[in-house]
Amino acid sequence: MMKKNGKSICFIGLDGSGKSSSIDAAFDYCKKNGIKVEIVRAAYVIEHSKWIVAIGKKITMHKHSDPYKKNDYPFYLSEMRKTNIHSFKYRVFSFITTLEFKNQIKKRIINKLKNGTNILIDRYIYDNVVTYAANLGLGEEYIEKTMSKKWKNAPKPNAIIYIKTKINTCLSRKNDIPDPLYLQIREPLYDLISNKYNAIVVSGDDSLNLMKQNVISIVKEVFNNGK
Repeated sequence: MMKKNGKSICFIGLDGSGKSSSIDAAFDYCKKNGIKVEIVRAAYVIEHSKWIVAIGKKITMHKHSDPYKKNDYPFYLSEMRKTNIHSFKYRVFSFITTLEFKNQIKKRIINKLKNGTNILIDRYIYDNVVTYAANLGLGEEYIEKTMSKKWKNAPKPNAIIYIKTKINTCLSRKNDIPDPLYLQIREPLYDLISNKYNAIVVSGDDSLNLMKQNVISIVKEVFNNGK
C-alpha cells in the first residue's frame, strides 16, 4: 500500500504573539492522541553556507546586518532600505540564501511529509517574505512576486494559523525585540499575508487556555485525528 503523505500546519505572527505556546499545545495534543507529528522551527535557517551569507550581508547591506548590535533599530532599518535589490551583488546573495532555504525545506519538510509525518511549522516561507519586505520597505507587489516565483514550488501547508496579537502585548512578553518599530512594520505585512493566503486567525490577546483551545480545534480538523 502506498504511504499516505503527511499534512502540515504553518504558524505565523509577530514575535511574542504566542506562536511557540500554540505550537507546543498542538504538539502535546497530537502526541496524546497518537498523531505522528514533528515540529519544524525556522524552516529557512542557514546551515551549510553561513560564512557566505555573513559576508554577503556585509557587502549588500552596508555592513549594518545586525539589528541588535548598535541598539539603534531605526538606523539599521534606514541602512537596510538603501539596498539596491536589482544590483548584481544583491542578486548573488539572494540566489545563495534562496538555494540554502530550498535545501532546508526539502530536508526538513518535503521529505518528512513524503514519509507520512505531520508537521507543525514555526516560521516558513511567509515569514521569509515578511522579513525581506519589512527590511527593504516593500509591500504587496513584492510579496505576490516572491510567492509566485521564489516559493512557487515550496509545499503549501494544509492550514496557516495566524496568531494575531496586539503589539503592546507582544512587547510585554519578549524582552529581546530591538524596537517597537520592528513589530510595527511587520504587522500590516502579516495581515496582508493572512488575507491573501487564507490564514485562520486566532487571537493571541485571549487567555492562554482559550488561545490553545482554538488552535487545537484547528489541528483536530486538519489532521482529522489520523493515527
